Amino acid sequence: MPRHFSLAPLALALPLAAPALAQELHMPPPQQARGGYTWVLGLSLNNGPAYLGSASRSTGVRPVVGLEIGRFTLSSGGGGALLDFDLDARDSGLTARLFQWEHFRLSAGLRLDGGRKAGDDPLLRGLPDVRRTLRGRLGAVYEFPGPLSLRANLSQDLLGRQGGATLQTALRYEHQLSPSTEIGVVAGFSMADATYLRSYLGVPASAAGTSTPLPAYQPGSGMLSTEVGVEIKTAIAERWVLTGGVGYQQLRGDARRSPLAVKPDNYTVSIGLAYRCCR
Repeated sequence: MPRHFSLAPLALALPLAAPALAQELHMPPPQQARGGYTWVLGLSLNNGPAYLGSASRSTGVRPVVGLEIGRFTLSSGGGGALLDFDLDARDSGLTARLFQWEHFRLSAGLRLDGGRKAGDDPLLRGLPDVRRTLRGRLGAVYEFPGPLSLRANLSQDLLGRQGGATLQTALRYEHQLSPSTEIGVVAGFSMADATYLRSYLGVPASAAGTSTPLPAYQPGSGMLSTEVGVEIKTAIAERWVLTGGVGYQQLRGDARRSPLAVKPDNYTVSIGLAYRCCR
């Protein structure tokens, strides 16, 4: 099979084909009992660039995990968005709702950042690894009357491992196609400080021309990328949920000018199946 294959037709076709079956079943999503919890467990198939700006693509299977107890959520692989049936884009890692007032809510969280290894792509050989770290996150959501919401996430490396800081802002539109199927459309941008950009898209002067043929490059802080995406989920049985998504990203500013940004415009696709239950 060629390396640069596309899962986009599959990712879109399966979720769009399932609503008819779900409508026949007439099985609503489970509701969390008062004082109880909701959990999600499944798998997703993902295809995307090997690293930010890479021309190579990689495909892998990752677990989909979600657990909600009161105001605390633990999620990975997109499992947080499946804990209820409103496509709420909950962040990965451990998250706690801090404050909610009418249409505005504030949350804080922690997540593990896997970093990046020089062996992830031939172009990265000779560059220093970006070490794994623990990131702290502060998130804010404002829900307008209707299907629109504005979201922002500030993330910071807490262990000083050159992970830097990022800010993601997005406008999100959600629409219920049927009692069992919802679609979400998101458009936004990301910014990063110089530490993050130099770790992921920079070339240290100490490595340029010695361990790597790439020229030295030290980006400054500023715009990282702009993104658009579509995701859909549908209940194909009382507790089974099928998901799919397509995202498109364009690197901007110093990130786009990096010698590592071989393909600054790229896309990701995913499809997953998960089991959801509550206690």
